[in-house]
Amino acid sequence: MPAPEPAPMTISSGWHFEATLDGWAPSLWSNIGVRRFPVASVYANVFTILRHLEGIVPLSAVAYNDNFVVGADLFWTRVGLNGSFGRANGPLGGVGVDLTVNQTFFTGYGGVRLPIASTSLSLYGIVGARLIDVNAALNLNANVGNLGVSASEGKTWADPIIGLFARYRFNDKWVLKFEADGGGYSGSATAQVFGALGYNWTPNITSSVGLRYLYAYEQTSANAGDGSFRFQQTMFGPEFDTSINF
Repeated sequence: MPAPEPAPMTISSGWHFEATLDGWAPSLWSNIGVRRFPVASVYANVFTILRHLEGIVPLSAVAYNDNFVVGADLFWTRVGLNGSFGRANGPLGGVGVDLTVNQTFFTGYGGVRLPIASTSLSLYGIVGARLIDVNAALNLNANVGNLGVSASEGKTWADPIIGLFARYRFNDKWVLKFEADGGGYSGSATAQVFGALGYNWTPNITSSVGLRYLYAYEQTSANAGDGSFRFQQTMFGPEFDTSINF
């Protein structure tokens, strides 16, 4: 007798939603140059960053079914540094320094499920874009005479991306999460990789532990003045997430 034909895959239209608070704790390697000034190299581990952190918004959301996926994530930080230089008893009484750096990474994407005959693995090919904004403000103030100088510089750009989004469910409690993308355009590049193991405490609450890597590069003419804007940054570190599923 001929072998029976395999049963066709059942495609449902039920959507799954995840809203996540991303507890990312990265270390940072950065090279930044503005106009004709030389490139400044910076390394800061997560403990150094926490001492100067003034604000953070780490959120992500995704919706997917057996056919499509759409999602977005936002990572915004503000880091501040206060200090002084010069002699306190000099003619100007020393000079105070106030430096603030804001960074925003916003990613939006959509995709379709790849034809893999597995009830445990949901694998999607995605396309989208990552918007990156970097700006800094520097204030110098003398302690006498109300003398001060302020300067700021920033850059905003967007890179198209292509990648993969995956969820593998071992059982009702354990799930493996994986996301990867990369892209770039005309003097810029970006890449992101995320992997985590999650545990479903309830059908609606999941905790995950994993690692995230984020890279961004840009070199273009500066917004104002002579020279160029040069930015290259890598962030990598552990991530502890809490998700609400419905």
